[in-house]
Amino acid sequence: MSTISRLSRDECERLLRAGVFGRMVVLCDGRVEVLPVNYATVGDAVLVRTEPGSLLDRYGDGASLVFEVDHVTYERWHGWSVVARGTGERVAEDELTEVERAAPAPPPWVRRESSSWLRLRWDEIAGRRVGSGWDPLAEMPIRRQSR
Repeated sequence: MSTISRLSRDECERLLRAGVFGRMVVLCDGRVEVLPVNYATVGDAVLVRTEPGSLLDRYGDGASLVFEVDHVTYERWHGWSVVARGTGERVAEDELTEVERAAPAPPPWVRRESSSWLRLRWDEIAGRRVGSGWDPLAEMPIRRQSR
């Protein structure tokens, strides 16, 4: 039987920064939507590129958002999940900071004429892991390389 334990803030940030794919949760007209996204982290923020007029673009600006990234290895009965909470901020391409422009951007899934950016500066970050005796970062099938 596996055990569940809390991840430290440092572990949460390490896993969140290493990830490339997660889910953004946003409230749209009173209804919760969970949207899969490619992402990057810059400082204490998740940065997502989306389509102008998309649900995330229309409802994410100024809204309380939840972002989640995780990994599970079913065969070994272990996994982890990190959740970041904060307020979304729509950012025009020319409003990105120098650091954000220099960071590896999340790859687009579809070809678009234009993009909209959403920044989620987290004020809360927490996570849990199932199982012990293994390195969650080492088992990520795809991870962002730290610079």
